[in-house]
Amino acid sequence: MIYQEGKGYVATKGKTFLYISRWPDSQTWGGDLAPREGEAVSIPKGLHLLFDIDASPKLSFVNVEGSLLFPSDNDPTHHRTFDAHYILVKGGYMEVGTEENRYTSKITITMWSTKYDPNLPIFGNKVIGVNYGSLDMHGIERKHTWTELDTTVEIGGTSITLTDRTGKDELDW
Repeated sequence: MIYQEGKGYVATKGKTFLYISRWPDSQTWGGDLAPREGEAVSIPKGLHLLFDIDASPKLSFVNVEGSLLFPSDNDPTHHRTFDAHYILVKGGYMEVGTEENRYTSKITITMWSTKYDPNLPIFGNKVIGVNYGSLDMHGIERKHTWTELDTTVEIGGTSITLTDRTGKDELDW
């Protein structure tokens, strides 16, 4: 509950409010600089970290036991990038838009690795792994995201008939 001195309790209408730390703030990093290329990042339980910069350095490992939140920008052409070798959401929460509040800007999350890099047990390398945590990624809705071949296409055929995954529309290409 939120209590405001002299006014009483605040009605939140079922909304959850978080006290967040911003990525560029030195207080987030204990008075030090934000992580640099090749460094690891630990987001402990209870910390809600807002990634509100345009680009991250290429991080070695990101361990999310708290929350890693990517805010959408009001500008749909705004492009944000996040680079890491490994991201492990271990009992925490990573959010790039929700079903109710979709991510409407552009974002590129790039996982870097080679086949010779060490593997995270169970997950491998170049991975966003979720272990007893939650990963929420919702962008703008698209009408057709999955289709099925409706009929067999014979050799030499010049058209195919597709049906969207929900079966609501038929597409003839």
